[in-house]
Amino acid sequence: MEINIAEKLLNLSQKPVDNPFFDFEAAQASQKLELSAQQRDAVLAALNEGALVITGGPGTGKTTIIRFITAIMESMGLSVELTAPTGRAAKRMSDATGHEARTIHRLLEYIPGEGFMRDGDDPLLCDMVIVDEMSMVDVPLMHALLKAILVGTRLIMVGDSDQLPSVGAGDVLRDVIASGAVRVVRLDEIFRQAQKSMIVTNAHRINEGLQPVLDMEDSDFLFEDLPSQDRILDRIIDLCVRPRGILATSDPLMDVQVLAPMKKGVLGVWNINTQLQTALNPPEKGKHEHISGDVTFREGDRIMQMKNNYRVEWRRKLPGGGSEDGCGAFNGDLGTIYRLSELDRTISVLFDDERLAVFDFTHLDELDLAYCISIHKSQGSEFPVVILPMFGSASPMMTRNLLYTAVTRAKRQVVCVGRRDALMSMVNNNRTDRRYTALRERLSELFELRKK
Repeated sequence: MEINIAEKLLNLSQKPVDNPFFDFEAAQASQKLELSAQQRDAVLAALNEGALVITGGPGTGKTTIIRFITAIMESMGLSVELTAPTGRAAKRMSDATGHEARTIHRLLEYIPGEGFMRDGDDPLLCDMVIVDEMSMVDVPLMHALLKAILVGTRLIMVGDSDQLPSVGAGDVLRDVIASGAVRVVRLDEIFRQAQKSMIVTNAHRINEGLQPVLDMEDSDFLFEDLPSQDRILDRIIDLCVRPRGILATSDPLMDVQVLAPMKKGVLGVWNINTQLQTALNPPEKGKHEHISGDVTFREGDRIMQMKNNYRVEWRRKLPGGGSEDGCGAFNGDLGTIYRLSELDRTISVLFDDERLAVFDFTHLDELDLAYCISIHKSQGSEFPVVILPMFGSASPMMTRNLLYTAVTRAKRQVVCVGRRDALMSMVNNNRTDRRYTALRERLSELFELRKK
């Protein structure tokens, strides 16, 4: 697969594309934007390169660039496909740009048992494909996507290379960047509005190995010092049950998300989920529940899809009336248990994008409680409020980019609860998840070979 990925990326990158003429200043005026020099470089490269990587941290304007490129392409009568690896990432892309974005699986028309319908024999017919959250794209998915893209179509890969690598095989984004075979535009200028956010400021400080600012009053990044695991857990429960002050929200169940670095232990995903379920959705008469293994599922519970299910059917009501039917629930999708029936032996889940899917009890191993989720599982998602337990520093897995990924999931507020030494241990641990891949070398070798 990596050889095929390298060959196709270079074919795309080295194929001359038509350089469309457009009035940059007029385009900015129509979009009511004034792009920075880096953003202008990214836009021009996107229009003139066959393949391009745009990488940068939070607040550097990646979404603005996607929106601007899409508007320019459409103004010239050129077609653009927007896509992302997960449903939540695709929805965020749609909301931010005002254009439909689909998961890569939907874009490639995946059919369970048959595979991707879009491929080299039935490719995507468009002028540009923009992929967001590229750090989440693994080798098999990248291989499938590239098979469906015609040479001559522009491929724009957007992501943050400092995020955690994909859950699946490979480290595609970092390998492509490191190969030197594809044009890369790096965004490192934090915009004035983003500079006011301590979430953005601290994310960049963490990424640079610097201590985040923790004691600023009325900040969107708070740290609460607590010495023991039990007190940390009690405080997290209190924040989720009774969010007050700057944490106040009309819907704490949907807006507040706890992210934990580990699964086991007092402050691990499993125990926090059990405690928060008891606090936020206790048993009640008439509220149905079902025990599966170590997990009790109850109507009203927040849940996550833990692995891809391409066959489960869903229905979604459309805003203008009517409904849309489809198949598939994907790893990382979040939702709420809408109905549970012991008689039918089914659980109905209303996912956050309004898909209503019905799971047979035999598929409950695909679901888990999601009051607290692992930082790895939060990739590609954003939440208004993120709460992070901070305790323990011995594990080599408690890394800087794990903390960076967690912090950048928050849109409005980050609350770290626990010990400062645990947080600083993560900041100082620059160990990365080493992946044994050949893509970087394949790309570099093929690039040098073609230059001769």
